[in-house]
Amino acid sequence: MKNVLKILFPFPLSLAFPLALSLALALSSCSKDEIKQEDIALQTAKAYYDQLVAGNVDAFVEGTLKGDTLPEDYVEQLKLNIQMYVEKQQKAHNGISEVKAVRATCDTVKTSNNTQLVRAQSILLLCFKDSTREEIAVPMVKKNDIWYMQ
Repeated sequence: MKNVLKILFPFPLSLAFPLALSLALALSSCSKDEIKQEDIALQTAKAYYDQLVAGNVDAFVEGTLKGDTLPEDYVEQLKLNIQMYVEKQQKAHNGISEVKAVRATCDTVKTSNNTQLVRAQSILLLCFKDSTREEIAVPMVKKNDIWYMQ
């Protein structure tokens, strides 16, 4: 069964939510207008941060570019650093209550080997439980039709 899932869904299962969100957004946007890549990147960045707020550090790390190919000890250190960030926000602001998608810009760059690299800058608003807010920039990159955090 696991092999069948790998064939049907060749991505880590923790990416199912952001991928499904991206697909739903793309399908719901189907009309005369073209689907805007910056909207998909923005909603995907929000989905990754929603996973972080929900306590799913593994899904957040897998949402980073090359998060699935990094050495295991580096991934564990990354998870530890992210968990410390969450704990710091918990102490400073009683945690994050909500993540809001604000805006995004997108651009395409030709690389030295004539391939196109699609990047986006997603702006999210972190709403803390003590009513303070912080706007953050999340750089995104599109690889194999999936948006990842850089």
